[in-house]
Amino acid sequence: MPSSARASQSVHAITSRVLTTSLVVNLVLMIAQAGAAYAAHSSGILADTIHAAIDLLADALLLLACRLDAKLPPEQRPTYEPVALFGLGALLLATGAQMIWHAATSLDAPADVSPDALSFAVLAVALAGKGGLSQWMLKRARAIGGAALIEASACHLRADALTLLLATLALAGARAGLPRLDELAATLIGVMILRTGYGFARRGYQMRAAHAGWGSRAAPPR
Repeated sequence: MPSSARASQSVHAITSRVLTTSLVVNLVLMIAQAGAAYAAHSSGILADTIHAAIDLLADALLLLACRLDAKLPPEQRPTYEPVALFGLGALLLATGAQMIWHAATSLDAPADVSPDALSFAVLAVALAGKGGLSQWMLKRARAIGGAALIEASACHLRADALTLLLATLALAGARAGLPRLDELAATLIGVMILRTGYGFARRGYQMRAAHAGWGSRAAPPR
């Protein structure tokens, strides 16, 4: 097997392991967030829990794309990776729009936010977990010379950590007597997710267009 092919297989194997680790950790953190959101009746934390669920789906989608691409000859890669990135972007766009709509329609309902110390403790653990995991994933991506799937998942996870921090601060404001900050946080999270989704969809489209252009140039003339 040529050295370039072996290197490509190694990158795909490392990417697969990193994304599997991210999938497991995100599942644990999502369950913790869901419990905190339910206990505190927080729209902001609920919005970020949905975002965490999207993280899980994203990791599963990217992991599948990685394993499918690994089975292809080097000259046909990436084939599934751009599709996965574009699909993830479209999913985030739909999720962000739904979050903004839900937050806007909840403004007429009476506020019912009741955070406690345990909820804040759980959210602190989730924040630390997301931040640490995203940093580890970015280091792994740099160690193997850059891996688009790992970088995309890590950047998405880091954005999720920022939205969770925003939701936690809004929850603290609700505890201080400003309950509408919770809906505001949910709206801002939706906007941030829209921005992230657009970036992923654009990156997937550009990767696919670049690969198609390279393939047409590399094809022998008939």
